Amino acid sequence: MLVVSRAAGLALLAIAYCGVTTAATPKEIEASIKKGAEFLKSRYGKDSSAQPGGGAAYGIGPTCLAGLALLEAGVPPNDPALKNIIERVRNASYNGDRAPNGGGVDTVKTYQTSLSLLFLDRLGEPADVPLIQVLAVRLLAGQGPSGGWTYETCGAVSQADEQRLRGLKADQQPGKMHPEVEKYAQALFSARGQSGPGAGGDNSNTQFAVIAVWLARKHGVPVDSALELVEKRFLGAQNPRTGGWSYTGGGVESPLTSPSMHCAGLIGLATGVARREERRLKAEQPKKESEPKKEEGGGASKKNSGDPFFNPPAKASGNDSKKPAAPKHHDARDRAVELAFSGLGVILADSVRAGRGSLFLGSQGNGNHDLYFFWSLERASVIYGVDKIGGIDWYEAGAQTLVRAQNQDGSWPGSYGTEVDTSFAVLFLCKSNLARDLSSKVQKDISTEMRAGTGPGGSKPHPTVPGTAAGPEAVVPDPVIAGPTGSQAGTLAGELLRSTDQDWAAVLKKLRNGKGTVYTQALVASVNRLDGERRHEAREALAERLTRMTAETLRTMAKVEDIELRRAALLAMAMKDDKSHIPDLITGLVDSEEVVVRAAKAGLKSLAGQDFGPAVNATAGEKKLAATAWKEWLEKQKK
Repeated sequence: MLVVSRAAGLALLAIAYCGVTTAATPKEIEASIKKGAEFLKSRYGKDSSAQPGGGAAYGIGPTCLAGLALLEAGVPPNDPALKNIIERVRNASYNGDRAPNGGGVDTVKTYQTSLSLLFLDRLGEPADVPLIQVLAVRLLAGQGPSGGWTYETCGAVSQADEQRLRGLKADQQPGKMHPEVEKYAQALFSARGQSGPGAGGDNSNTQFAVIAVWLARKHGVPVDSALELVEKRFLGAQNPRTGGWSYTGGGVESPLTSPSMHCAGLIGLATGVARREERRLKAEQPKKESEPKKEEGGGASKKNSGDPFFNPPAKASGNDSKKPAAPKHHDARDRAVELAFSGLGVILADSVRAGRGSLFLGSQGNGNHDLYFFWSLERASVIYGVDKIGGIDWYEAGAQTLVRAQNQDGSWPGSYGTEVDTSFAVLFLCKSNLARDLSSKVQKDISTEMRAGTGPGGSKPHPTVPGTAAGPEAVVPDPVIAGPTGSQAGTLAGELLRSTDQDWAAVLKKLRNGKGTVYTQALVASVNRLDGERRHEAREALAERLTRMTAETLRTMAKVEDIELRRAALLAMAMKDDKSHIPDLITGLVDSEEVVVRAAKAGLKSLAGQDFGPAVNATAGEKKLAATAWKEWLEKQKK
């Protein structure tokens, strides 16, 4: 069990809070996020005269950070600024961030590669999976024998390699490496064998690479060996007095530990805690029954198993009896995490004392109380699910600082450039969690005062869930998520996004069945923030909810700007088994978004028992041909 040391806790409780500034309210935080997002949109829009990129020092990195911040702030992927960012990140990922003239970059960089992977994973487009795998194997090739990363991962990407990689299509076997990416990886490791990766690495590059490598697991990339080295690195180089790590990771006695490197070490250790949890669950998993139980009501036929609406979430049984879990052993990972949080508590105490209640935003730089530290603190705290560290509410103190420090134009000042520091600030205020599957495993082992709770004002302010005025369920704004976020819809979505494994099903059921527009708004916004299995279940709940709508309301929803709402509306049409919606589903086949097209096709196959296409990832012309074929079939049915 992770516990901040009693001595550190008592020291923090002894801090005098006389003269502290007033905490930022949820409304102020939401306004700050919105202003920050608007600033980033102005900097990355296609029509903007300023096209930030960071130059040779940062490359595509600032663009990736801005994209992550905008997605976390609830900006839809079809926003012009985000569309511009998506295009630029994909291009840079293919060519290794090589300069347009082919010069200026002789190696692929760790920061840029890691951030590109984080952004594409957060974007969640299936077609990007091979590209995510490419980025991951570059990172694996760059890991040193001590488990760390330097600034470089591998040599520059040749134009021949770039051309071949651009031709990769999403593999039809999820969870496996693309064959061409495997060949590319072999070439990278062969080249690495000749020159060798960087020996020691630094913990700043390493913390970004660690998160990216962890995320690569769900995309079929084998990373266990790399994570094993990461765990050994941070267990072996922790300073026993401060609980922290140095920038270089150069030995337990190094006095040069910093606040950000405390967080980097915690992130590295989290992967070890999570993998231990996976091994424990696997060992405790009962053997599968020899014969599967029959599905309720006879079940869906095997040929329909791929259609989303043929696979509703399993009903929860109220009679499940579970054996008490075996006591967990307190091992070296737990002791290292405890020590790190204890030291971090002392750092926060000093910072809050200097900031008179807020985190002190000094000019020490290089990870010491700057916006880089703020985002490092946010990532580590969210992964572990901690709300207070040694009695200090890290989010309240940090949000108070950021709201007061924001410029009139929505940006934040800092030492890494306006776009970078603004992205750090927005990500902190959004309490962004880019590795939810990591945090869900780590938090199974936590039961202390550090357990994640609410943010300022009693609820976690959430940027993606605006609340519009309550009205009839049939009235859906376009986009549905627009307006101030301190609303009932925002509260409901925040509750779902923060829910634990134990209360997830109950909260999701409440949003699926509740009466009122706010429940639809909350589900839509939640889907846009979730990933993995939770996103799949929330999508199903949204589609099931929409089956209660009238035909006219569903037609309206199928035309709104929000992608997830369009998709859910089309699925709901099919789930209602109403053949009058066939023309609406045919219209959905020419949608610009692949997930919407797939929903329309699945609905048509269910209602009509026919399949006239289009194929997966069809071109616009192919979609039109398929729609024409469907219309011709429909006309024949009318005769």
